[in-house]
Amino acid sequence: MKKLFTKYREIIMYLIFGVLTTAVSWGVYFLLMSVGRGVIGIEPGDVESARYIALYTAAQVISWVCAVLFSFFTNRAWVFTDADKSVSVPKQLAAFASGRLLTLGLDYVITYAGALLILRIVDGSEDYAETVSKMAAAVVVMAGNYVFGKLFVFRKKKGRDA
Repeated sequence: MKKLFTKYREIIMYLIFGVLTTAVSWGVYFLLMSVGRGVIGIEPGDVESARYIALYTAAQVISWVCAVLFSFFTNRAWVFTDADKSVSVPKQLAAFASGRLLTLGLDYVITYAGALLILRIVDGSEDYAETVSKMAAAVVVMAGNYVFGKLFVFRKKKGRDA
């Protein structure tokens, strides 16, 4: 078991912190959406009004910022441990956030389009449309983030084995 963990340590740690990052993101997102719907007066099933889109966009961006900060520091400390540590934190964070901006776009589109599609298919105001869409987006986003982080942000120091 120890050999298996050692061989796949980076991926295992990435998945653990990926799940925790997703929990941070979703916790912030769903809290903001729930509170915001009540404060702004958005009816369940409304995913097309200007108020909904404004709330949705704000919740996505705020949850993204929280998740990116959490993920960057956990990835740097515990996931990509053999990465070149001579790269400055601000430079690395900028590269990390740039990659995460790309996957934020994917998350935004998949979640919104998925919720619309589900509501059209079931023809109702189902409360689970956003949740199901957010779950689908999480899978795509997590895979994309790993690849981007591994290839562009937390590269190994030149001269070390890949």
